[in-house]
Amino acid sequence: MEQTLLAKEKKMYFDEANFQKLLQEYQKTAIIYNGIIIKKDEKIERELVEQVQKIVIAIINQYRYNIFEDVDDLKQEGLKACFTNFIKFTPDKGTAFNYFSIIVKIHLLNYTDRRKRHRNLSNIDEQFDIESKKELNYDLFFENLEVTLFKIIDENYVGTKRKKYIKIVAILINYLKKSKVYISKSDMYSWLRSYGFKSGETREFIKAMSNFYSDLESVIGE
Repeated sequence: MEQTLLAKEKKMYFDEANFQKLLQEYQKTAIIYNGIIIKKDEKIERELVEQVQKIVIAIINQYRYNIFEDVDDLKQEGLKACFTNFIKFTPDKGTAFNYFSIIVKIHLLNYTDRRKRHRNLSNIDEQFDIESKKELNYDLFFENLEVTLFKIIDENYVGTKRKKYIKIVAILINYLKKSKVYISKSDMYSWLRSYGFKSGETREFIKAMSNFYSDLESVIGE
């Protein structure tokens, strides 16, 4: 039932011009104090939420986040991420569709990752099932790779570059865990572009990590 509903909603048309017009009207009516919106046009806000929900639903479908978490929770999380950024959008950031799509993708990636970590901590005392050895090896490999990459970044990078590299690793590991296959270079570029990373940033990341091949070799070689 839920899957059918999502499939139908996914096809709904997102009106870029109308959305930007509504968003500009909303921003003009908003009164902000100490970073908090204390007055706004709630009618326009409801229209914006209704429109941006189409983006949220499409991304849940496209990236199959509903496999891992409840659909209603995912929709609420995606809408919350958009809602808090209504006031920040300006036309120089590109289209509203791309701007909010990237926000939703990254937020849901972080949300599902946090939920996964919570489940892992809750189940830490459970025994491994020998019958699922193949899947377990995949999970252990990606977990070790993730830990190693984060360790490299934490010990060697700071500031904006550190945040960017951590986000890239989180996106790539999430892809690997879902697909259970090694990612090709072209797939890597395409996947990161869908999250707003330019090809130059991906090349920069690959070059930076290649300097730590000896650290990665122990994981890759297992």
